[in-house]
Amino acid sequence: MAIDRAPINTRIWSDGMHARFKQGIMSRIVAMITLFIYTGWMHILLALMVLAICRRTWAIIALIGLYTTLLLPPKPVLWGPFCRSRVFRTWREYFSFSYLFEEVLDPSKKYIFAEFPHGVFPMGPLLGATECQSMFPGFQIYGLAANVVFSVPFWRHFIAWLGSVPATTPHFKRVLRQGSVAVIVGGIAEMYMQDDRKEQIMLRDRKGFVRVAVEEGVDGGIVPVYHFGNSRVLDFGPQALSSLSRSMRAALGFLYGIWYLPLPRPRPIYMVVGKPIPVPRVTRDDPQYEEVVNEVHKRVCDALQNMYDKHKTEYGWADRPLVIN
Repeated sequence: MAIDRAPINTRIWSDGMHARFKQGIMSRIVAMITLFIYTGWMHILLALMVLAICRRTWAIIALIGLYTTLLLPPKPVLWGPFCRSRVFRTWREYFSFSYLFEEVLDPSKKYIFAEFPHGVFPMGPLLGATECQSMFPGFQIYGLAANVVFSVPFWRHFIAWLGSVPATTPHFKRVLRQGSVAVIVGGIAEMYMQDDRKEQIMLRDRKGFVRVAVEEGVDGGIVPVYHFGNSRVLDFGPQALSSLSRSMRAALGFLYGIWYLPLPRPRPIYMVVGKPIPVPRVTRDDPQYEEVVNEVHKRVCDALQNMYDKHKTEYGWADRPLVIN
């Protein structure tokens, strides 16, 4: 049975919002405080470590307590009550979160959602995950997150409760057998690709998700997803650490937004879900394997570019081109 709740090619604001919606003061305060804690969590941990080194007893106790939670397994549970938290609603209001479907999707099929951009912080994909059960009724959608995130207390279980697993091929294939999977393709590399005049994403050489799709035979196909506005909520630096960060698969640097704090700017985030791209099933030992992977990957690149160009004016980015690196 296909989804029939969301009208096709119509922009929908979450939580009953509309184009002229203004967030209430208390909701804004809650959103700012909790977003500061979440996006600035690494800064908070660093501060606690410095205080612990300075022999502040309370900081030492806090760190021990936090890192003890790493002993608890981060099982992806797609926890409904967690996703429906009032705090997440304040976040969606803060970013005036809206979305659009270009085509009806079938919950009886499995899809790979290729999400862009990662940006400095994947706030758009995070908001989408919190609203997933409303946008995709009947779907079981898991996510992939950088391995290093699962070594960070609080973040480890936070993303697991949103249905995420480490971004490794075995984990990818395992959860794909259980349902659909969302992949933020650009990853850490995009954190250093901020530009005031254009959107930049990493995709030309990112074929791993296509290989998994081809090998597993995803019957629903690959669905391109673009989060307009995600690249402008935070900045990151210094740029000199970009190569080291990619080699370590960890973000080295500092993110900042309002008042140069790790607090995102309240930019509207608009999630556009494109049309599925069919994927044939081909084994690795098939002589046509690489040709099929390259062809599907090219179709993903072309579809994403066309989708961006189609919707950028509606978002207000008529003069902001997308560059696919």
